[in-house]
Amino acid sequence: MAWLRKCQMSPLDRVVVFLCVIIWSAFGPHDARAQSFVNPAQIHISYDVPTDPKFRPMYDALKRRNVLERLQGFLSPLRLPKELSVRLAQCGAETSPYPPGGPVTICYEMVQRISDITFQNTTDPNDRVLVIDGTFVQMVLHEVALAVFDVLQVPIWGRAEDAADRVSALIMMQFGDELAVTTIIGTAKFFEYSKHEWTGGDFASQGSPEAQRFYNYLCIAYGGDPIAFRFLAPRPGPSAFATLPEHRAARCAGEYHQVRHAFDMRIMPFVDPDAVTKVRASQWLLSDEYPGRSK
Repeated sequence: MAWLRKCQMSPLDRVVVFLCVIIWSAFGPHDARAQSFVNPAQIHISYDVPTDPKFRPMYDALKRRNVLERLQGFLSPLRLPKELSVRLAQCGAETSPYPPGGPVTICYEMVQRISDITFQNTTDPNDRVLVIDGTFVQMVLHEVALAVFDVLQVPIWGRAEDAADRVSALIMMQFGDELAVTTIIGTAKFFEYSKHEWTGGDFASQGSPEAQRFYNYLCIAYGGDPIAFRFLAPRPGPSAFATLPEHRAARCAGEYHQVRHAFDMRIMPFVDPDAVTKVRASQWLLSDEYPGRSK
């Protein structure tokens, strides 16, 4: 991804980059936009036309690149008993809580917020890539996890938001160290840039405090692969990067295995392992995914 980090991109380009990364193209090196998409997971998608003109360029770009169709490809290993709906929409707020029965809603306002905060806090193109891509990967995997809990009637002990954070971290780690580390670093930087607000919750909500959710997310990554995520290990003195406290880091391996066991018991029976292998082996970044890349 070195070529990507050298690119100077507009906020709109960065948004398109994020969604192209999260889809991790499951369709090989040919033009994904010409692909006839298969949807055995019963994923219904829609692009809502925004009423605010400022979101229209974002809508046009995301739809033109078939980002939701390609999300269907990434989710294709799922064998769901009923339809799951995912839509891009103007929400009137940065987030739209997932209601029982769906749909999953990715808000144009949240796309804009992440872009704005990133560009206000750093001029470094490397940081902009990490923060926008990483934060959105986490956010979308979190929202999809909530929907899968609902569709499969997965029992949740504790807060659903916490469970979704842990599952999103677990899923993220299944697609290679580079993507996983990029996502964790980007999310951590956004957490700092947004003054520890992360996804915009509050202490009176039904979810855990933002900082607690954030460290749950880091803990699953560190517990699952302490070598790749050694930069999260406790260290003495001030640190420019979010690290886990020593008492929490010691528990992370156990937390990871607890989440992995629950995932294997309640979700893996609805996953086609052959399809997972194909998605993992696919070429994630196509030649035209990013402005400025030579083919």
